[in-house]
Formats: sequence, C-alpha cells, structure tokens
Amino acid sequence: MADRRSQTQAKKVPMMPGNVRAGQVISLVEVTGGLGSAIDAARLGDELGADIAVLLPILDTAELLGLVKSEKGDISLTEFGHKFQKTSKNKVKLLTDLIAKIEPFKTAVELANKQGSVSAEEVGEALAERGITWHHEPEMNQSLLTTILIHWAIYAGLLNYNKSGRFEPIKRSHGA
Repeated sequence: MADRRSQTQAKKVPMMPGNVRAGQVISLVEVTGGLGSAIDAARLGDELGADIAVLLPILDTAELLGLVKSEKGDISLTEFGHKFQKTSKNKVKLLTDLIAKIEPFKTAVELANKQGSVSAEEVGEALAERGITWHHEPEMNQSLLTTILIHWAIYAGLLNYNKSGRFEPIKRSHGA
C-alpha cells in the first residue's frame, strides 16, 4: 500500500493514457449516450467491439475528461458528457480547456509558447525531470508522446505540427 501511495503522490498531475485516441473516447460517449441511462461496462464493450483490456483505458480517459462516470460497473454520461454528445460542431472546443490541464499537453503548450516550438523529445525530457513518463525506454516514450500530442493536442486545437516535426502554439485571435 505504501508503494501505491507514493506512486500516486508522485503523479498527482492528471496524465493522458498513451494508448487512447480521441475517436475512441468520442465513440464511447456516443454509444453510451445512445443507449440511454447507465450501461453495464461489459455491454458497452460489446457495443464498441472492444474487449475489456481495450475498453478500460478508454473509460479512464473519458472519466479523466469528465465525460462519463462509472458506478458499480455501470457507465453513464455526466452532465458535461451529455452536452458533449449533443454538440455536433464544437466537440473539440469543449475539450480544449480540459486537455490543456493534463500532461503531456500542459508542458507541451508551456514549452511551445516559451520557445516558439517544441519537440516530443523536449517535452519528454521536461516531464521525465518531474518523474512523469509513459514508457521506461526513452525512444518508446518519445514515440508515445509524439502520438499522444498528434492525436490529442492537434485535435483539440492546442498545438500545430510543423514540417520539421515540432509542435507550435496556435495563434488565437482574442477579438473573434
């Protein structure tokens, strides 16, 4: 128990799972909302065509983003999840502020804003200094970070990906 407690304290910062894509979370929200109230996790897995090993990280991500809640094995949409499901055009906009608070996006955006652009390797090094990694091998960690940043930060409109393989901040117009 002490090991788990120290591990939890070392990683209090919310972290995006490395193997979940935005489309999977959106599908989970759509299916959950389409089936009505609470749905059994096993049935949800069947509806999504995902076994439990695939479903659990997707569920964790949807919970991290405040889209679903899980109680005694039953999954249901939160109030925010219902709003997200009913939105057709601005799903991305709804997630942007939430994603910006989760690692590795928080660090990637901070570094990109400070430096003008940032590589996944630089993000990985900055996070590793704080004890946050997705994989123990640096090359695999960098690959996972690149994938996470591409699949989520670009999708959410937090960063752009340039020809040099670097992430750049998105210039936002504050008057619009």
